[in-house]
Amino acid sequence: MSLKIRAVFFLTLAACASAFAAKPPATPAPPSFGETVEVNVINVDVYVTDRDGKRVTGLKKEDFSLFEGDKPVEITNFEAVAEIVANPDVTAPAVAPALRPEQPAPGPESWLNLAVFVDNLHLRPESRKQALEQIRTFLAQNVRPLDRVLLASYDLGLKVRQPFTGDPAALDAALRQIETLPSFGVQADTARRSALRTMYSLHEVDPCSYQMMLPIQTYAEETRDEARQTVGALKFLVNSLAGIPGRKAVLYVSDGVPVTPGEELFQVVYEICGGGTATSGLPETDGAGRVIPGGDAATRYPAPQALLDAQKYSIADRFEDLTAHANANRVAFYTLQASGLRGFAAADAGLDPGERVLQLMTVQQVQRTNWQSSLTAMAAGTGGRAMLETNDFLPELGRMKEDFSVYYSLAYTPAHTGDGRQHRIEVKVKRPGLKVRHRRSYRDKPLAERIVDRTLAALFHGIEDNPLEVAMAIGDPSAGEKGEYAVPVRLKIPLFKLAVLNQQGTYRAMLRLLVATGDAQGGISPVRQVQVPIEIPRKQVLNAMGKFYLYNLTLKMRSGEQRIAVAVRDEIAATTSYLSQAVTVGTTTAAAAKP
Repeated sequence: MSLKIRAVFFLTLAACASAFAAKPPATPAPPSFGETVEVNVINVDVYVTDRDGKRVTGLKKEDFSLFEGDKPVEITNFEAVAEIVANPDVTAPAVAPALRPEQPAPGPESWLNLAVFVDNLHLRPESRKQALEQIRTFLAQNVRPLDRVLLASYDLGLKVRQPFTGDPAALDAALRQIETLPSFGVQADTARRSALRTMYSLHEVDPCSYQMMLPIQTYAEETRDEARQTVGALKFLVNSLAGIPGRKAVLYVSDGVPVTPGEELFQVVYEICGGGTATSGLPETDGAGRVIPGGDAATRYPAPQALLDAQKYSIADRFEDLTAHANANRVAFYTLQASGLRGFAAADAGLDPGERVLQLMTVQQVQRTNWQSSLTAMAAGTGGRAMLETNDFLPELGRMKEDFSVYYSLAYTPAHTGDGRQHRIEVKVKRPGLKVRHRRSYRDKPLAERIVDRTLAALFHGIEDNPLEVAMAIGDPSAGEKGEYAVPVRLKIPLFKLAVLNQQGTYRAMLRLLVATGDAQGGISPVRQVQVPIEIPRKQVLNAMGKFYLYNLTLKMRSGEQRIAVAVRDEIAATTSYLSQAVTVGTTTAAAAKP
């Protein structure tokens, strides 16, 4: 199904008395009377190292100072996590430590959710092979029982190749599948060389003319569009992770995304038109190798202008926005430069004589900085790590694993709640000589946005949580107009799980329902929501607490494999259930639903 999915509600609210059905539970809990106030707590994961880059453990709460903006805030919660970690070189399988009998199993907030994002648009085949082989080894040796890993590839569209799992065999199979997919890094190299050749052809006819800039500008525009699409896919992935409880990280695998697309070619123009020493194709130079301008100066493209024009294509603001978005959703980026020490030399091997200018030290440095800056910015801004210029990724992946196992968790309660604004975070260690790494900001999401995020997490990843013990049943889809089907959904909500308020002799509960649908191609509907007031006469309240509230809705969906996510929120108790269920639409199979 395409992005035209729509969820349409046919509200069938019956009077509360007629909505009670089914037998009461064997031992219903007493009704909850009163209102719950939610507390907004901001968590900051902090990594501390000494001058040699070694982990520092044993610090106490009083060793840290925490600031929001320029104002100090009280650290209300503190935890020093220091699991036993194998050597970061990852030379031996890691074994999760067994729990002591009195030690409770870690909850969802302590779980690791790692999404591996393989950017085939910005990868060459040899780079990808080198990186994925080592990532496969790392995951096989280090995925713990409670860890969850997702594998996704970007192939001019984001595709989840393996949903969250802790099964090393499933991860290995999915990575091998990704290795067989097309990668487009070589095409990008070809497009760059083609733009350079065309520029040189125009340059030979009319040296350093404005006309010669056209192929470079076209290349920069096309490369910028591709880079924007990649950033958009990363942002989409972050969105899908937003509502998942626990610590979340993205391992981004790429040769690099240019922050200023085409900047290395603008540097070439700067070099050959008087700003540098590369003068191939020019008729005359001075003793220092600089171009002697000829003809009408007004028609010549000035060399310094090339450096200014390159910045017109910068998408640095997109990466800043992506970083802020990741911080808002407590997602850390770990970026891996798959080309490693080879950098761009392999890509530029076998150049024509007229293209050798790409191997100039100044041009290579511009390209290296341009493509690595995106990887550094994503990692540094979110408290992650950038793995650059190495062919042995296992030690770096081992250090990433250390981040998951050895850190300090600081938390505080801000004075504001859900103001929707971006807030800067700074952590300082009082002991001298120590370095700290952490996410640099967060956005204080409004409650409604957090619930929508969590609903989408149920839709994309099947992450459910059902404290209200809601049951969802999907009926038989029936054909409608324009190729759509009407899919009936019934929610069965135990009333004894809801908080109620006594208002002038009538007991009232308040629900908020949210529904989203998605298809196998990644299309999703808007998240629709509606408030559902429930009134119970005082004389019936005790009897009602042993029954259920039934809520019926109908969704309009297209044929194919679909998924439905529902959130049911008790507004008074501030408790929400999230459910997700797959359904096959457009068949005669009754219910056609899967768990």
